[in-house]
Amino acid sequence: MSFEPANQSPNIFQTFHSVLLDADLCVGCTTCIKFCPTKAIRVRNGKAKIFEDRCIDCGECIRRCPKGAKKAVSDPLFMMDAYDIKVALPAPSLYAQFGTKYSQSDIFNAIHSAGFDEVFDVAWGALVVTTMTRSILAQEALRPRISSACPVIVRLIQQRFPSLIPNLMPILPPSEIAAREARRRLGSLSQKVGIFFLSPCTAKVTSVRTPLGYEQSAIDAVFSFGDIYASLKRALDPTPSSAPHIDAISSGNASTHHLLPIMNNLEPGMGWARSDGELDALHIENAVSVDGISNVIELFEAIENGNIDSIQYIEALACPGGCVGGPMAVENPHIARSTMRQRYQHPFSAYPGSKTAQDHHRTAKERSKSLSPESSTADKEYLAFKWTRPLPPNPVLVLDTDLSKALQMAEKIEQIRNRLPGIDCGACGAPDCDAFAEDIVRGLSSIEDCRLLASPPPARNEEENPK
Repeated sequence: MSFEPANQSPNIFQTFHSVLLDADLCVGCTTCIKFCPTKAIRVRNGKAKIFEDRCIDCGECIRRCPKGAKKAVSDPLFMMDAYDIKVALPAPSLYAQFGTKYSQSDIFNAIHSAGFDEVFDVAWGALVVTTMTRSILAQEALRPRISSACPVIVRLIQQRFPSLIPNLMPILPPSEIAAREARRRLGSLSQKVGIFFLSPCTAKVTSVRTPLGYEQSAIDAVFSFGDIYASLKRALDPTPSSAPHIDAISSGNASTHHLLPIMNNLEPGMGWARSDGELDALHIENAVSVDGISNVIELFEAIENGNIDSIQYIEALACPGGCVGGPMAVENPHIARSTMRQRYQHPFSAYPGSKTAQDHHRTAKERSKSLSPESSTADKEYLAFKWTRPLPPNPVLVLDTDLSKALQMAEKIEQIRNRLPGIDCGACGAPDCDAFAEDIVRGLSSIEDCRLLASPPPARNEEENPK
């Protein structure tokens, strides 16, 4: 098995990506090129190639590839060995990977049995984002504001819809907020603390390596659901010989045996695992929830055309069904979404000695007293959870930085495009004729690669078509 790094368009520096191609499995079928939202994939010499600068790690090619040649790359579990205290940050969608016969407490215990010393739910961070979002919407008139919780959406806007960057909420993602809070609470320990995000999302692996809107992540590694699932399932359904010990949570002494608090009343944050979950927590009437990358693009195009004036807020999620449909998830996304809806409707069982999420919001507000009095109320309470640097556009689709050269290239592209058949068959290895014409002008392909132009017209049957 050999993995090929993604290729680049000219003059773009290389970055980390969590989606790689297994060239041994690729058969060059062109299925992936038709569904890539940023036209980042080409097929050359019978193998797919990924333009690294265009890839936003959405994982759509992983879902679509019939041969499994696109792979999600996450961090290896042995990274935990380098830390004395191992903290798991389970994404809300982790609880959707297991049926409702397992309570949140059961899954919480299973995470401990899998080798983690502490657990801090990302759902807590989702509740913080919910509070911050409400505050920003109450203060600012810009419409529509767009959730920044999904890193694929943020990178898509950087690349294809840079005019919408000001519309993004300048708030850290829930996983980062939870990581920073967990690290703050454990900051007095002399042991080495490792924070590990349990995630269904390839893009979140990338966002930890190359953060969006902030300098450095508080997360040390991202483990996929697939990597951790077997260990959790064994703990949930143990054989007699592998039954786990009764730990502090199940024995009712969680508050004295664990350093991080165990919280109840996280249901609104847990609902973020599925589409509509964020809006359910926000209680905004004039809002839209959209999931699936093609649906998101269609909506953003409508916004750029000025067709949506009444919408105040958009929950945009790249994966179908929301995070439960992530490319590193295990359970069928439709079943997972149903499971999460049931969990949301029926409050999770309480832990002995646990505190409510509201208690911990009050803790965050107490910390805010030392912040600048010139800040707004929301800024004073959650300043540490906002972006710390502006989000720049990522103009990888720009033909040339020199305007005159770009115009000349655009003219050549149009000339070539007019010569092509325009059926977007993908036989040339590009997703459509427009992309193929651009590849030719960029020197990445030649017009001879169009098989329809290269093929002679079919011979006429003189008997069926007499002169």
